[in-house]
Amino acid sequence: MNEAISNFSRKELTGRDARLWQEWKELDALCMKRRASSRNSHQPSISYIIRRKNVMGLPTEYEIWYRVKSIIGVEETEPPRKPIFGTLHKMSIVLPNNYPSADGNPIFTFRTDIWHPNIRYSGSFKGHVCLTIKEMGVLASLKDLVLRVERYLKYQLYHAQNTYPYPEDQNVAEWVREEGEPNGWTKFTQAEPEPEQPAAPPAPQNVPPVPPVNQPPSKPIKKKLTI
Repeated sequence: MNEAISNFSRKELTGRDARLWQEWKELDALCMKRRASSRNSHQPSISYIIRRKNVMGLPTEYEIWYRVKSIIGVEETEPPRKPIFGTLHKMSIVLPNNYPSADGNPIFTFRTDIWHPNIRYSGSFKGHVCLTIKEMGVLASLKDLVLRVERYLKYQLYHAQNTYPYPEDQNVAEWVREEGEPNGWTKFTQAEPEPEQPAAPPAPQNVPPVPPVNQPPSKPIKKKLTI
């Protein structure tokens, strides 16, 4: 467990603070488990960064990093529009001051492009995630919601039909119905992303050429003829 988490005692926390601490503890345990099972412990499939804390030192804003294969856009503007895949996706979670309550749901927003019918791809609400869970800020834990979004990214869970609760992005939903599903593009296999390779060092600039080494000309080899 993260040492900062263990510094708190649940008996000392009440109400909202107790909930924030418990969810931090659960999310940290999930990420530690993913790190332990990853081929590269520095690049687990789910990890987090704390972006903001309250006066008690408890997280109120996270940044979640997903390392899974997912669709981040499409290639063309006209059908057939093949999917473009990516493997690193960043999402912020903001816990409002009245969280957890029926009117204080956590706000999930992707900071990187995601092509999914329940995630807004463009516009003023770009990146907004519609989790379609009633009372999600009260009954659903933060860890469960993070795992639910992972299923979105893997296209194991989505709602693309024009029925209640309705897709978050109608354009993506139309692509799923008319192109993605008929072509099997929404059923892609999952594989752990390859470790990121370090960038090659830049080529040296303004380096004078190395002068050639003067070598004596080679002498012709005389062959002795035998009769």
